[in-house]
Amino acid sequence: MNRNAKTLTALLGLTLSLIAQALPTASTPRTIEGTVTAASGHSLKDTVVIACPKGDCDSGDVKGVVIDSGKAKADFTLTDLDNVPYAIYAVQDNDGDEDVSVGDWVDRNLLAEKEAPLVKVGTANVKLELVEVKRAAAAPGTSTQAQSNTTKPAASSTTTALRGFITGTVVNEQGVPLPGVEVVADNMLAYNSNLITRTDAQGRYKIDVRNAPVTFNVTASLAIKYDGYSATVSLVPQNPETVPGGVGGVRNFTFKPKPVSQQDPYGNLACVFVEREAGNFDIDPAQVVLTLTPVGKLADGSTGKVRQTKLVMSGSGWVAANVMWGTYKVTGTMNGRPIELRRRIGGMDTYEWGPSYTGGFTRDYQSLQPNMFLEVRLPRS
Repeated sequence: MNRNAKTLTALLGLTLSLIAQALPTASTPRTIEGTVTAASGHSLKDTVVIACPKGDCDSGDVKGVVIDSGKAKADFTLTDLDNVPYAIYAVQDNDGDEDVSVGDWVDRNLLAEKEAPLVKVGTANVKLELVEVKRAAAAPGTSTQAQSNTTKPAASSTTTALRGFITGTVVNEQGVPLPGVEVVADNMLAYNSNLITRTDAQGRYKIDVRNAPVTFNVTASLAIKYDGYSATVSLVPQNPETVPGGVGGVRNFTFKPKPVSQQDPYGNLACVFVEREAGNFDIDPAQVVLTLTPVGKLADGSTGKVRQTKLVMSGSGWVAANVMWGTYKVTGTMNGRPIELRRRIGGMDTYEWGPSYTGGFTRDYQSLQPNMFLEVRLPRS
């Protein structure tokens, strides 16, 4: 993500709490001063001016001030600055959607997707000119053409750090933002006192932890509907570290298969559990390779891809993990030799053996989420 994208995100995500920290006082001489002018006599009221240290608007040391004047020209003073050069930007987010859209006003550097020049602390002649956004602004480096109604824009991979808040963005593997994802900040000190929110239409979320002097473990989950079931998918964090309350931090998540390991062989999607035929030991599951071919659309709306996978030993037996829920035609080999398969289920039910099995996922064997349960054997001569 380039610096302009970080600039844009920081401007739009700036909160009053951050601004309050930057209001001028008599004891803060390290300042940058200047003037903002709006084209066509437009009112500057509620315009935000920020200073990004060394041009880094993703820094936690961004300073800001809000212009209260309703005139088209106003002076500003940014105070309590560090002894580093700053890039100065301004924006008036008129619709409050924290996104640049038609009718918003931004300075010319932002509109042209240019980096503002760095200025030294003590500078008193910074000049900014706000102009109206005449078209839907695109993120730097993207096309400005109208997007399809069926395709959402890719979300920024960088989320603004706001002191005292946990913020983040949730996307899929293609970078498309995911709305309605549940994000939980788990209070690690007190039981059952979590902070819970959901992502907005742009896949973003914000949790206020300014008055919570505890540590939080942040997780995100997405409910997948499948065949009358609701399967909960734990999303993969970009940074799994805990977040200190009062300070906050950025925690982004991605909806993708969770890497499996010896400690956690189940992943975060569906599993295919495989057993040998009862009393038959002619199969070595460690040498079995399954081929899963999707039949129709999967639970995530995709058509999926043909997948070949070896089995991994888990506490619940041999398993192929991270399979999206849906219907599959399953075939298998052992050391290159075809094997027979059938659905496995307890009780008196039985299923026919065959060179393939076509079916979906169920909650047999008291599984918490729908999984597939198969038996395998070598073909009978």
